[in-house]
Amino acid sequence: MYLSRIADRLSRTFEVISETALVALLLLVGHEVFLRYVLNAPTQYSVEFSEYLLVLLSFFSIAYVLQRDRHVRVTFVRELLPPRGRALADMLAYLLLIGYSGVLIYYGGEMSLTAFMGDDRSSSLVSFPLFIPYALIPLGALALALQAAVKAGDAAQRVRAGDPSMSGEE
Repeated sequence: MYLSRIADRLSRTFEVISETALVALLLLVGHEVFLRYVLNAPTQYSVEFSEYLLVLLSFFSIAYVLQRDRHVRVTFVRELLPPRGRALADMLAYLLLIGYSGVLIYYGGEMSLTAFMGDDRSSSLVSFPLFIPYALIPLGALALALQAAVKAGDAAQRVRAGDPSMSGEE
């Protein structure tokens, strides 16, 4: 229950950040289009920051999408299973997702720490510190792992109960 509250709060916080980043991306691209094509004065930073915002959008929204069961899934084999088998398949999928998230956390964290320790910066005129966009990957993966752990726990309860009404399917 406590993990569920933490995961849900983190997922929702990251979703609000993602929504804000989407608005910022819209404004940034609109600003660049106006400057480039109307005033013939392109900026040096818009493409770079657009890429960073896309990374943020991608990794900060995935836990919220999982929380809402909105990830794309291939379910034709799962649908052939009885309710308990579906719950087992869900649990296995969530456990694999936790493992995948662990890989992202480890290697993304390593990449971010290396960039921080080496004071790595982008090669553009902006010279933005790269550990910041790199850190978005393990942070998003951590939120995803927490949400997947909650979902795995829910699936485990469904396996134990064997109750199809608890499947959480829409």
